[in-house]
Order: sequence, then structure tokens, then C-alpha cells
Amino acid sequence: MNNTEIQTKLSAELAQVRQRLLDMLAKSDQGYHQQLLSQLKDNPPSEWLELTANNLGPEYQLLIARIEKLEAALCQIDIGQYGYCCDCEEKIDDERLLADPASQRCRRCAP
Repeated sequence: MNNTEIQTKLSAELAQVRQRLLDMLAKSDQGYHQQLLSQLKDNPPSEWLELTANNLGPEYQLLIARIEKLEAALCQIDIGQYGYCCDCEEKIDDERLLADPASQRCRRCAP
């Protein structure tokens, strides 16, 4: 897969995950969640991580972490660093990137 295809795939997943976040907030009966939903709709998606980072419970953390990872991978494509480990800067193996195109670390550095 070339970077354009990867970028398209990552962007599509990012849109889906962001929509899942909005859907979860919309279904919540907590007033704060409704307020946050309104804030998210009023702000560009690039600001969502900052708005949600420490303001949502553990049930949202997997979605937030995935958004963060997808945004980081897209940024790496933009700066020409996609496919390289963010810790050791070695090439991430193709098998790992095929399993998760948003992988940020090689097998050796992954937690």
C-alpha cells in the first residue's frame, strides 16, 4: 500500500472513531457529556483531543487513544516519517503496519 492509500484508510477510520465518540456522548444521560458534545460539534476535530483528554471516564479512553494514534500516524505521513518507530526511529516491519496502519512503534519498542 502506498502512502496515499494508507492516508485514505487512516482518515476514514479516524472519521469513524470520531463519529463513535459523538454517538456515545449523544446517548449519555450525563449533562456534562451533552455539554462536551456541543463543544466538540462547535470546534474543529483537530481540537477534540485537547477538549476530551482529561474530561471523560475510562469508557471513552480506548476511543480517545485511537484518535490520538490515528492523528499521529497521519501527521507522520505529512512529515515523511510514516513507518518509522517514534522511539528508536527504525523501520516498523510491514506485517505490523498491515495489522495496524497506525502503529507508532516497532516490535522491540512496543510496550
